[in-house]
Amino acid sequence: MNWNAKRLRGAAAAGAVLALIVTAGCSSSENGEPGGSGDEIAIGFALSQSGNMAGFDAEPGAAAQLAVDQINADGGIDGKQIRVIQKDVASDPETVGVVAQEFLQEGVDLIVTPCDFDLSSPALIAAQAAEVPAISICAGDPKTADLTTIGDFSFTANAGSDVEGATGASWAFDQGWESAYLLQDESIEYTKSAGAYFAGAFEELGGTIVGKDSFPGGDSIDISAQISSIKALPELPDFIYVASWNPAGATAMKQIREAGIDVPLVGPNALDGQTLLDILGGAGDVYYTAFACYEYCSGAATQEDLDAFVADFTESNGSGPSSSYALLGYNMVLAIQNALTGADLSSGATLRDALQSAGPVATPIGEMTYFSDTCHKIIDFPMSIVNVDGGSASFVEQHTARLVPDLGDGNPCSVS
Repeated sequence: MNWNAKRLRGAAAAGAVLALIVTAGCSSSENGEPGGSGDEIAIGFALSQSGNMAGFDAEPGAAAQLAVDQINADGGIDGKQIRVIQKDVASDPETVGVVAQEFLQEGVDLIVTPCDFDLSSPALIAAQAAEVPAISICAGDPKTADLTTIGDFSFTANAGSDVEGATGASWAFDQGWESAYLLQDESIEYTKSAGAYFAGAFEELGGTIVGKDSFPGGDSIDISAQISSIKALPELPDFIYVASWNPAGATAMKQIREAGIDVPLVGPNALDGQTLLDILGGAGDVYYTAFACYEYCSGAATQEDLDAFVADFTESNGSGPSSSYALLGYNMVLAIQNALTGADLSSGATLRDALQSAGPVATPIGEMTYFSDTCHKIIDFPMSIVNVDGGSASFVEQHTARLVPDLGDGNPCSVS
């Protein structure tokens, strides 16, 4: 495929190129114009290398570095090398805002923000005010991409929790499961929107939500009260959707199984990774919508391309990726390359226009379209359905949501 050919050319020369420059120096050209107007494209990475979000930021950032390496080794973008300036935001919103302002003062062309809408917001707001495009490396909440909550310079390199929730609903309905119970983690916007869009999609498809309950999330949870509510139902649902992230989601699923409830459990991508397998132990009949299936997961439809990505990532970082979030960082840089090739890079506005008007991107999991002039995220993401059983994860199939429901929340990415 086209992606693999590019990857092989870039990988062959990657050792000769220093692609990711970690520096606090100025990235603007001598005349004060953005870096992209000279011999380079300057991108500021405001990601968490420490703190509770490091598990979601560090590997996607490392994978993005890998893609930059390969692109630069292959000649860059229209002859321009990509220069990345990385600063640790330590999972702290205030630091995110400070770092974003530093990047703007340094004249970067793009800013990459953390894998969470709540944490990214200070940087997204600052970039919007300066009319510099900012791309969250993998924030799931659709408000990152709706062009109104933040604005038209805010993007995310993710499908979003609306697509994740809708995909889980669509796939479950295709299994003949007609009734569901929604167990909602209220800790972050991502989990709230995943649950809301799951419920909206499942009902629009013809399914029935027989009950809903919530829990606060966090590292230590006890959902015994919620389990009692499920057991008190006249009849157990066909499955339970757990709109959560790790470790809370994995812990909730474990407690459900320990309580003797054996209906299928379904959840979003934030459950992905070794943490889920470790916490669940021998439990089974668990499914989640992953970005990809590799390393600790086997049988993906594009296994050869994913194996190549994992091999390159492992060579670059010393170990393989621990979750499919890593691939989002890699694909983000491919999308940037795709959009900026042949584009006018003279201003933030022209960069924005290039991002939102680019065509499909070839990636290790297939082709997809990233952004449009009404929705700054991926809609047609081919999610991988992953089954967890007995401590191992396996690929079931790729599934694209039949619809993303209109919940009346102003989300322009909703399509039926």
